[in-house]
Amino acid sequence: MKWFLKEALYIHNTKANDEVINIGAGFGPTGLPHIGTLCEIIRINFVKTELEKLGRKVNFFLVSDDLDPFRKVPANVPLQEELKLYLGKPINQVPDPYGEFNSFSAMAENKLIQLAERYNINCTLISNSLAYSKGDYNKQLTELIKNYDKINTICMNSTGPLRQRTYSIVMPISPITGNVIEHIKVTNVDWNKGEMTYFIPSSEVINKPGYEYAVELSELYKSEVLDEEQTISVLNGNCKLQWKADWAMRLLSRSIDFEMHGEDLSDSAKVAKEIAEALNAPIPRLYRYGLFLDANGKKISKSKGNGFSLSDAENLLKKRAIEWYLSKKPQRTLKFHIALAPKLNDSTDEKQSACNIGFAKAVRMLFASKPIDKLSARKFLLLYARKSQSEITDDVINYSYNYHKKTFNYGSNGLSTEHEKQYISTIADNLTTGFACNASELHKFAIDIFIKLFPERQPSEAWNLLNRALFGTIHGPKLKTWFDIVGIEVATKRLQNPILSMDTLLSAKNPAIEQQELLTRNNKEDDQMGSSLLYEDIDFESVKKTCQLFAYALVEKKDHIIEALSSYQCKNVTEDEIKRSTDLLLNIEMNQNYFKKKIYGVTSFLPLNQPIYASVCFGFIPSIMSKDVCIRPPTTMTPHYKRFLNAIDITQYSPSLSVSFAEKENFLSDRVKITDAVIFTGTPENALKVRKHFKKKTLFILNGAGHNPLIVSDDANIEKAVESAKSIVLYNQGQDCAGPNTILVHSKIYKNFKERLLSDLILLENKVGPYSVRENIVGPNSDIDHTIKIASVFKQYRQFCTYGGEINPINGMIKPTVFEKPIYLGGNYKEFFAPVFFLQEYNTDSDLHLYFSDPQYPNNAMYISLFGTSDYISHQLDEKLHHKESILHNTDLHREERGFLPYGGQGPAASCIFYDGERFNGSTLPQRDIYTYLVNSI
Repeated sequence: MKWFLKEALYIHNTKANDEVINIGAGFGPTGLPHIGTLCEIIRINFVKTELEKLGRKVNFFLVSDDLDPFRKVPANVPLQEELKLYLGKPINQVPDPYGEFNSFSAMAENKLIQLAERYNINCTLISNSLAYSKGDYNKQLTELIKNYDKINTICMNSTGPLRQRTYSIVMPISPITGNVIEHIKVTNVDWNKGEMTYFIPSSEVINKPGYEYAVELSELYKSEVLDEEQTISVLNGNCKLQWKADWAMRLLSRSIDFEMHGEDLSDSAKVAKEIAEALNAPIPRLYRYGLFLDANGKKISKSKGNGFSLSDAENLLKKRAIEWYLSKKPQRTLKFHIALAPKLNDSTDEKQSACNIGFAKAVRMLFASKPIDKLSARKFLLLYARKSQSEITDDVINYSYNYHKKTFNYGSNGLSTEHEKQYISTIADNLTTGFACNASELHKFAIDIFIKLFPERQPSEAWNLLNRALFGTIHGPKLKTWFDIVGIEVATKRLQNPILSMDTLLSAKNPAIEQQELLTRNNKEDDQMGSSLLYEDIDFESVKKTCQLFAYALVEKKDHIIEALSSYQCKNVTEDEIKRSTDLLLNIEMNQNYFKKKIYGVTSFLPLNQPIYASVCFGFIPSIMSKDVCIRPPTTMTPHYKRFLNAIDITQYSPSLSVSFAEKENFLSDRVKITDAVIFTGTPENALKVRKHFKKKTLFILNGAGHNPLIVSDDANIEKAVESAKSIVLYNQGQDCAGPNTILVHSKIYKNFKERLLSDLILLENKVGPYSVRENIVGPNSDIDHTIKIASVFKQYRQFCTYGGEINPINGMIKPTVFEKPIYLGGNYKEFFAPVFFLQEYNTDSDLHLYFSDPQYPNNAMYISLFGTSDYISHQLDEKLHHKESILHNTDLHREERGFLPYGGQGPAASCIFYDGERFNGSTLPQRDIYTYLVNSI
């Protein structure tokens, strides 16, 4: 039994025979209608149709949330700059960028209704703005504010801690600006009068979707009345509900019996049901459906454009095809992307047979024949049908051409030299003067001109050159047929404007791109927030004593610390961390010039590795130049870090320092208003998520991931190079950003290097295992789930594995592994975060450019460890990519790195600083950076 028939029978059996059944759907008219909305109303209409077959009267309400605030200008509409002026206003107050309707929402509603009519869906459109203003919701609004605390708590608990600080289910519509005010604090609700009293807390910091940085409400609502109580009627469109409460309210107000929603709204559906239960109202049947995925298995997003658009659905899919596809079990996640169109159309083509040309076959034929327009596409397909004694319908021709037009891209292998352009231009000129386009004359003329211009090349290459000019590819259709079908005039225009190679296009300046870059620079958010607060001078003698005291304590409690971390890392790593930490603490005078005045707050996110050293560098040292420093270890590290604190409570040595084990959202909520600087260790993607919570003038120090290749040249000391490779790759199970993604070894010594490395690794096999064995130097990965990720990478490289490759996803053990992949097959730019030796043999010094000139390298450029000599590294490498201090000679990063020296590289993903809307690539040193940006700049 089909799912929609089951749902119809369920609803039919739960309602009295004389009751009208109400079903609904809602959509946000914030952009051009989305394919998801169309699919939802088609599916709901399946249920409506079955109910009507059962003799039931059914109302289908399609509700437009046009009173929602306009939060973002869609990228696919005109008048981008003009529409930005309406951000924050209700969508029904935003103008239609096409100038056809009285509002943006009216335009979106009209387009959706047109589509509904195309699929014979009879529904009633409800504009929320009109329903609010007419008082249609007054009864339900009164009931909600009568139970304000209860309902507000239900909705608020479904949001993050930062959002909860200014959350209210009721949002006023400003009498001053007309904007929807989303962030307020409510002080009183009078349900008898239908009124609410609130104020806008100017100093609150909020993280607004679409904003790169957090913003204070004083800036966001600078035209509103701030910090003063305002009383407003909740009724008749003076306010609107936050959308979760709004969803529940409109379900209850129309007694909706059935509505569908995507699985990404499951939590919101739960909230809607809880609201109905709290109000003792009937709980509607909410049916969850799976999301659509693109060709790569990613969620379809209307902003990314990685799935069907509504125009695609109309132009590429027959109505029967999309209805058939949507009739399948909707709770499953389905792939739904453009490449499926021919197959879906064929699956529902009742006339398809061996004698008929189907959609998929027609698409392949058009790809081969490369038509210019719909007329030429029809001619190509009809020609093929006659030759094959087949039939082809108009539907197949039309939909297949639409698919071809949507998906076909001319190649980038076009013309690249002036000689080639001259050749094509000569042919085009002769065509315009009446050159006869028959096979023999075209062949003779093309060959004659080609021989004159390219005497050194084979005459047959003339056809390749014509294909490149016409299609951007070496191969193409039979040119005589192609010229006959598209027509001499169209073909000539194409030759007069030939396709150019990608290199040629990139070498020319693109005014459109330059203009866009200029607009981006000129339209950067203007943030007027205040700068950091400076407090008393720092007594450096006191700083030295504090550091010495802490250093001595680390040494004194060494055994306790080793025991505390014995289930997290190897003994040798803990000992090394203590050594590095004391080195920094006892040499803090190297950074004396940075300790002048204290700032207020520093928030630090620790990495997964080196808990002691990271706590000293990113927590303790900043705490002696700040009033309030809080560090947060990763969740995976929490139980181990607590044991570490039991062994030595680092907060005792600096009253400004504290440690938090709170959930990340709670931690951020507590820290956003009091933070002047953030120290973050992790991926740039995660850094961006955190950075959005903080103000633009918050100093954000990012320590990311570097490539750090080791290079072993032909004159290197092999013993020293192998020892260094072992030291840095095996350190902390390879869980360190200093670990090299690749070890480049010259072919003259490659065999000796490999043999020495493998023999050493075999000798170390008895030191690989659990942390409980103190002699082990390689233990399980800190994140057991990381082994699953590594397993997929090992699978990808398994043809190159010559040693190891063992992974245990139960205990997290990844044993030392060697991969061997010649450099000419491409470099390795993936960070394993595991004890992996990725050896790459190169033949000559100039071969190194294969690794360093790859576009995947610069973003993570950090350090190079060069053993021996290399003219390429010393004299030919781009100095902007690697400063001299980032090239280490006959040593590695572990031996050179010290906590009082800057650390990092020029790759922005390796290390960088964000401040006041700008990014500064380069090494970081928290004490220097805090002084430079927050103290010395004042």
